[in-house]
Amino acid sequence: MQLIFQWLRRTFSDPQLVVLLSLLLGGFVIVITMGDMLAPVLASIVIAYLLEGLVAPLQRLGVPRMIAVVFVFILFLIVLGLILFGLMPLLSRQVTQLVQQLPNMLAQGQQALMMLPEKYPELITADQVQEVIGTIGSEAGNIGQKVLSWSLSSVVGVITLLVYLVLMPLLVFFFLKDKQLILSWIAGMMPQDRKIALHVWREVDVQISNYVRGKFWEIIIIWS
Repeated sequence: MQLIFQWLRRTFSDPQLVVLLSLLLGGFVIVITMGDMLAPVLASIVIAYLLEGLVAPLQRLGVPRMIAVVFVFILFLIVLGLILFGLMPLLSRQVTQLVQQLPNMLAQGQQALMMLPEKYPELITADQVQEVIGTIGSEAGNIGQKVLSWSLSSVVGVITLLVYLVLMPLLVFFFLKDKQLILSWIAGMMPQDRKIALHVWREVDVQISNYVRGKFWEIIIIWS
């Protein structure tokens, strides 16, 4: 116990460590308790981190930040529009075709399974095939129930999607445009003695930026 108390006294006697631990604890509490409500904000922060990787090189080339932000944001809206009006209709048509063809696919699969005992009687029996077919039927019924429940709640999903489509681009734009203003406002609410917290923040800022951009390129490579 004396060792524990000595460690606590050494650790919490440094106000900078107390500030850092308080910020970490407060951040975890906010994410855990308000994560669902802050989901658009958190997603917008991630996208802003990604787009900052395009704004910063333009600034280094001498382009004013406001012009760079507007250019990158317009590019982001174009990509978002291509995804919504180009990729999503194609995906919707393919899902509809899959649902329409699924009964024929299941019937063909059952016929192929029924031929297995004739071709490989030493490996599989008719009873095993019937058991597999029964399992597939029950799973198909469960999937149908899930699809039905999803369709009933799709109205709420559509409304949520519309809110995201309006709110997130606005948040992304202002996170990019007012980055320094937001960081200065946050810094104004923090204690003056915060060197360790600032050092940790700079490292976290760089690493999160690298992580988000790396994930973006990973998604592009895997998708390709």
